[in-house]
Amino acid sequence: MSSRIDLIENTNRDVIAVESVYPDGHIVATHSHRRLQLLHAATGIIQLETRFGAWIVPPGFAAWIPPGVPHQLRTINAKTRSLYFRAGALGLPPEKCQVIEVPPLLKALINDAIRVPLLYEPGSRDELLMRMLLQEAAIQPAVPLHLPMPRDAQLSRLCHAFFKAPTQMSIPGEWARQLHISERTFYRRFLANTGANFIQWRQQACVFVAMSRLSQGESVTRIALDMGYQSPSSFSTMFKKSTGSSPSLYMKKNTL
Repeated sequence: MSSRIDLIENTNRDVIAVESVYPDGHIVATHSHRRLQLLHAATGIIQLETRFGAWIVPPGFAAWIPPGVPHQLRTINAKTRSLYFRAGALGLPPEKCQVIEVPPLLKALINDAIRVPLLYEPGSRDELLMRMLLQEAAIQPAVPLHLPMPRDAQLSRLCHAFFKAPTQMSIPGEWARQLHISERTFYRRFLANTGANFIQWRQQACVFVAMSRLSQGESVTRIALDMGYQSPSSFSTMFKKSTGSSPSLYMKKNTL
């Protein structure tokens, strides 16, 4: 891993593209880069964690990770495509982690960039492609895909376990019993650790995982039933309210 990162950091090109495939539940240990990274989720889900919080990167989105920021990745059946930008390549690079949507043109550029040689020729089509990719990435606005994760070790374990198989049928009382505390104490503890209401957090986690499963071609009906919704239509209503897009439209845009 370190030798690969060193190769990326030291390559004399403004933009480097790298593809990685991770098994379910893989954790990339805390590390940092000298280059600005744009981490794109092609499939699966990436959870980016820093001391400032956690960001969820489902298919169709990407995370900016500034240089020098220590971060850890948790993955669920993820294939990633990372772009590493040399200092000065972007006029105003992001100063903190943030998530952007990857529209069709940027997605096509990233897919092409993966096939470009590490040392592409100056002035070539490959270099022009990389420069266009850089311009397209730089203009994308940040989107609110920040799922707060608790620092409390016991709560963190429950949240990560829930994220692997989320369901809106999960109730606060079940979590409170596992922690051997009252439901009222659980509500206070969860809010203090995440800054989020448990019910809202549960729904947001369901949405993020649904995004990943839809991108892999799973049916709306199967996802809705697995997550405890009474019908596909009730799930679709929740999904559209949360994302602004229907499940079928999201699937059409992001299925590889």
